[in-house]
Amino acid sequence: MIKKLSMLSLTLILIMFFIQPNLSYGFSKGKPDPSAPPGTWYIGDAPQVKTGSPILFVHGLTGSASTWFEPNDMYKQAQDAGHPTAFINLYPDQSYWDNGEMLANKLKEMYNYFGEKIVIVGHSKGGVDTQTALLHYNAEQYVEEVFTLGTPHHGSQLANLAYSNWAGWLAGIIGMRSPGTDSLRTGTMAHFRSQTDQLVSANSVPFQTLSGRSWGSFGTSLYFGGLYLSGYGTNDGAVTVDSSRLSYANEFASLSLDHYAIAEGHRVFHYLQPRLANDIEKADSSASDTGMIVRGGELAGETVQSFQLEEEIDKVTFSVLAHEEMPAMQLVSPNGVETPIQATEKEHAQSMFAGAYSHFIELDQPESGTWTLEMDSATDGGFIAIATIEGGLSTDFQTEDDVAQAFDADPSDVMYSIHVNDQLQVENQSVDSVHSFQLPATKNASQTITTDYEGVAEDGTPFERTVIEHIYVDNKGNVFD
Repeated sequence: MIKKLSMLSLTLILIMFFIQPNLSYGFSKGKPDPSAPPGTWYIGDAPQVKTGSPILFVHGLTGSASTWFEPNDMYKQAQDAGHPTAFINLYPDQSYWDNGEMLANKLKEMYNYFGEKIVIVGHSKGGVDTQTALLHYNAEQYVEEVFTLGTPHHGSQLANLAYSNWAGWLAGIIGMRSPGTDSLRTGTMAHFRSQTDQLVSANSVPFQTLSGRSWGSFGTSLYFGGLYLSGYGTNDGAVTVDSSRLSYANEFASLSLDHYAIAEGHRVFHYLQPRLANDIEKADSSASDTGMIVRGGELAGETVQSFQLEEEIDKVTFSVLAHEEMPAMQLVSPNGVETPIQATEKEHAQSMFAGAYSHFIELDQPESGTWTLEMDSATDGGFIAIATIEGGLSTDFQTEDDVAQAFDADPSDVMYSIHVNDQLQVENQSVDSVHSFQLPATKNASQTITTDYEGVAEDGTPFERTVIEHIYVDNKGNVFD
């Protein structure tokens, strides 16, 4: 009798195993639930005719597995092309180390389920999470090839901005100072690259990259990021083209699409096909001739922020990122002319500043002098205000007289710091003292010099200003503006 019961139990266990294989592999079916625990993965319906390898789609910062479903048609495009599909919820706000370790474990499960190596398509930070899983957590054995879409392989200056003094109030309020954002700062990513690129060999899983080079029209959700990043080069509103590239990867496409559009199936899926891999030329990624003034701080009721503009500026765009919408905000010229907000847009749910509102004013040939932003918030919060300037800015280092005159300040009350390619070279020096430093210029390469000024004007008003300059160093070490 005991033997018969044992055989019956074993039979039931085997039946349950075969009719519910998802319990063995830990996946679910159907449209992904963005609220499901990190590590939950899903498989799409099998294609009518299988003609290609299974594809795993990996989301970016603040995203989820549902990123690839309606209104996005990426899942349908892959299924129609004959690919089995998989999708995963990773941590939406954790570093690539946490996500990479989790993804490596799940890739083993997926490999066992599909019975063959997997192609991975990673959007934005998902591409970094993927490379971490493969090279640092031994998951290369499960993967055939990787395509990254707008991935910040070298970080994003927007992540730097989220941790800057200007954005302190705002980023803290809307909760974007997360381990995930922190891990994408350019300095942090430079360290990651030094650890990771040395692990790449001729036998490594091949990577292919896609970049975007559009950030939408005036006032749209990526316009703020695009304006800010324009000083660093061609970008998609969140990531520069240069950051999306890897020296050992083929750039299979560079498209006039923004950071979110490059993850939409009908726009990019056909570019993923190997037969098109080498048909697209690399886009120019050079920085535009712009400068910017960055301010920010606490918003509490009526708040005024001033900007000093020089002569002969071609165009200026004022972008204000705040914790709430402020329809009554206005810009006042040196002559007292008032200009209302021209466009307002809530930041995208996957933006580094999700939950905030962007406000825009654009002017041609603005007069020189002090311009004033007048803001009135219903609740206490924070803001970042950026004046993006085209023309009228010298690429030469400003003299003490220039800076002091611009801010109506005594030279002894103005301090500056200089970063070259995100590396601090000069810190908290007074402009009334002579200071020189050796430019750590790499030959045959572009350099970014960021000069941060701060001080107190004659009327006691504190000020901050950032000037971003770009130079090129030829193979002989000569420096060109």
